Amino acid sequence: MKYKVLWKNIWKKLTKFMSLAISIPVSISFVIRFFKNDMSVDKTFEHITLIQLPLFFLGIIAFSALFSLLMAIFIRLAAVEVQDGNLIGRNYWYFKKTVPIHAISQFYPFSSNGIEAIVADAGVHGKVYISTHTENLDELIEYLEKSSGAGNA
Repeated sequence: MKYKVLWKNIWKKLTKFMSLAISIPVSISFVIRFFKNDMSVDKTFEHITLIQLPLFFLGIIAFSALFSLLMAIFIRLAAVEVQDGNLIGRNYWYFKKTVPIHAISQFYPFSSNGIEAIVADAGVHGKVYISTHTENLDELIEYLEKSSGAGNA
């Protein structure tokens, strides 16, 4: 059975985050520049008109949406599959990895640079990283814990 990653939710979340992360510092720099130029609109916006300003911020949102879409599509590849007693997914380096479910000894959380996952550690067989944005994640983890005999760490 294949467990897909809910990539559309990731796309929306990343788009909002990136848009704010870019727009807020740009807005603050406009405000600082406005006060440094003795509250002169002409000096503050000498390179961009006030009419172009909304288009500038729409461009930031469009850039964020496009870049986030590319990242979300890449994250979509992190789907995991249970097939013939094996867990098939991605390892730390995003290479496809197949580990026997009976060999999984532990599950533990992983978080790095905004990427959150649950690691299914099968010792010498390797590890599979399961995105926390995987559909039916609780059902999958429960099945893997029962089938492997491993408990949550």
